[in-house]
Amino acid sequence: MNFRKPASCVTSIAFRGMAGDAACPRLRSLIRSAAAISLLMLTIASGAAAQSAGPTIPLSDADRGQLDALLGAGVVGEALPSAPLGNPASYLPRLGKTLTYQVVTQGKKPAIEIHEIAETTDAAFKPGWHYTVGNAGEMYIQKDPAGRALTSAEKDLDTKVLSRFIPGDPLILTGLQPGQSVSSSHKVEVYDLSNLTQISHSGSLDITYSHLGTFRVTVPAGTFDAALVKWSYSGKIGPANIKDSQYRFFAPNVGMVAMIQIRSISALLVYNDHTKRGKLLARQ
Repeated sequence: MNFRKPASCVTSIAFRGMAGDAACPRLRSLIRSAAAISLLMLTIASGAAAQSAGPTIPLSDADRGQLDALLGAGVVGEALPSAPLGNPASYLPRLGKTLTYQVVTQGKKPAIEIHEIAETTDAAFKPGWHYTVGNAGEMYIQKDPAGRALTSAEKDLDTKVLSRFIPGDPLILTGLQPGQSVSSSHKVEVYDLSNLTQISHSGSLDITYSHLGTFRVTVPAGTFDAALVKWSYSGKIGPANIKDSQYRFFAPNVGMVAMIQIRSISALLVYNDHTKRGKLLARQ
């Protein structure tokens, strides 16, 4: 077999460009076709990536100031392309998994708090999840027909009460778009833990739930790309006037990696709580 001409063609193209050798029209045609196909595929792939990346939403100065003050400067990093909120289960730790947090409360020494999630065994909140927050409280989380995760009830072990939210307080609203906010009103029933059959106080809460985007977050447990969700509460329950803001960073397949809470509860001379705290994932 004679390999001279193909070798000559390859040498000519390599040294004089694709159009520099009139003896190789077929090879030039094949290379041009391959180049065109590659360019087309690259363009399609780039366009698809741009469409799926989602918007990049910077933090407002007010939100940045609150987060940096309670978590520390440098914890919340750059804004990233953000997608709608997905399946609630992907933002919660695996069943039986334990997460350890550093808790920083203004005016107090730093503390350690253990979080754990399991299937609910309480018949009043099945099916669903039971989320334990150290020695401070417990949350009962259930899905609604739309697949959204809602907190149906919450135990406060310090004040020894259980609060029920009707309808449930949003935890993960599947499909919520970056930059989108949803407002809702909720009836609240409060029970003393010693008597869960009798309502001790009742009232209502207005909640604004906002998807603030996705950010690179660095905590003791590592660096995560996490969706930031903000809750803004206002209302009155029994004698208490409530104003509360919470920011939580959720990393897929990990859970909450950082959060802050700014709480103001005033009940005349009976009870007052003006707390600011931050939590950082220390170990998973």
